[in-house]
Amino acid sequence: MAQATPTHEQIPGRVVQTSVLEPGGGEAWEVKKGQVLRVTDVEGQQVGDLVCFNLHRLEEKISPQNTISLNKTIRPTTGHGLWSDEANLMMTFVADTCGVHDLLAGACSRYTNKRRYDKDATPNCRDNLAAAARPWGLGWKDIPYNLNVFMNVPIGPDNSFRIDVPKSKAGDYIDLRAEMDVLVVLSNCPQVHNPCNNYRLKPLKVVIYEPAT
Repeated sequence: MAQATPTHEQIPGRVVQTSVLEPGGGEAWEVKKGQVLRVTDVEGQQVGDLVCFNLHRLEEKISPQNTISLNKTIRPTTGHGLWSDEANLMMTFVADTCGVHDLLAGACSRYTNKRRYDKDATPNCRDNLAAAARPWGLGWKDIPYNLNVFMNVPIGPDNSFRIDVPKSKAGDYIDLRAEMDVLVVLSNCPQVHNPCNNYRLKPLKVVIYEPAT
């Protein structure tokens, strides 16, 4: 039986904002220091590509490389941080009901879809992220590589990796606490040419809340 999607009553604090990202959509939010951003996989097996920027100095942004090296793991979960390209802590995982996310595979783009699948002008996360960040004056080339929320990328014994079906179930979520004022941008991944979404696009839910003291 599918796990129930969390409701506002289950949010441990005061809800500031709620959004539901349609399949293949993207959105951005300003999250203040101390607030928590929850991403919920509403139906299960849906990936979200997440990036964040220092809200007051947008040239500082998430770095997957620093996030891996400073956490000393390629599998971030509760207690780990998202680190910037200037090695500053941007957000911290304070809850994670799935435990399988990815920092290696990056975001799909029109270019990688053409190279890997010989598909032209496909919906993709890089374009989604750029479109959602445009109101803050950011362009396509300003979008860094990302955290793939709920994405399952197993590593083989020969150090190869592949994209596999997500392990997330309906209602699984992550909570990321802002350690500085951040701009968070999320693409509800529109990829259908590999199993990252189990070949069916589904909604994601985002709740920003102020934790109860």
